[in-house]
Amino acid sequence: MRDKSGEIPFRMTIPAEKKTILITGGTSGLGLNLVRLFLAEGYHVVTTGRRTVSFPGYEESFTFYRVDFSNLVLAAAVFKAICFEHEIDVLINNAGVLSPVDKKITEDDLEYTYQVNFLAHLLLDILVINNKKSGRPLKIVSVTSPVYRIANLREAGDVKAYIAAKAYSQSKLYLAIMCRHLKSLFPDGNFRCFSFDPGIFGSGIYRMRGKFFSFLYRIASPFMRRSSTVARRLVEYILMDQSPDGVIVDFRRRIRRIPEFQGETEDKFWNECQAIISGLTG
Repeated sequence: MRDKSGEIPFRMTIPAEKKTILITGGTSGLGLNLVRLFLAEGYHVVTTGRRTVSFPGYEESFTFYRVDFSNLVLAAAVFKAICFEHEIDVLINNAGVLSPVDKKITEDDLEYTYQVNFLAHLLLDILVINNKKSGRPLKIVSVTSPVYRIANLREAGDVKAYIAAKAYSQSKLYLAIMCRHLKSLFPDGNFRCFSFDPGIFGSGIYRMRGKFFSFLYRIASPFMRRSSTVARRLVEYILMDQSPDGVIVDFRRRIRRIPEFQGETEDKFWNECQAIISGLTG
């Protein structure tokens, strides 16, 4: 996958026909920039969010679905509608929140960050793969974070005292390793799947935190990498003739192996996840 310089070789693919991309969380920050870029590339863009956005001049190429990832039953209904109405060629798992200061439980009796950042995306990915109608290949990308590297899968499901930073890093680890799980679920699936580590960049993700944290974040944000710059790099990866597969790539074009865990820890984790969503994937 690397050339002699150690970087990913870039060969851009121009779609021969109009393709459809699904971007979760496409109403702000990185997701909003991705929507704009893919509209400019000639894609039909489908996005999800909790607030309505519009793109004048692109009405025929843009579809919005309102969905709340903290309710799996309602989210599954929207995901199934998307699969019925659109043939998805590219899926970007982008929606996410910064863990709230105090532990928050969803309507499904699950920790909020775990469900919104990760589990709802696992449900969505399985539904998209299961409902793929044509023989066209599918690309799946999960937007993770540098903090996935400080998380530990052995602590999955830990019911001890809630720590916001830990909940967030764990959710991003689950996203980072989700590609391997999808490959094991669908060994004959016609899809490429990788995780993207964008590094530290300015965004509005601080909105789940208190006023002091938000104040500090806004001060630091101008000195961070812009979300539009990160979005352009991810678009480059996706439009490559042969996108990365089964790895984690970062903004600097470095390739990292998906973390592996010893013993039955990972199998136990995925079995528990599948048990939660099993009734919603049919």
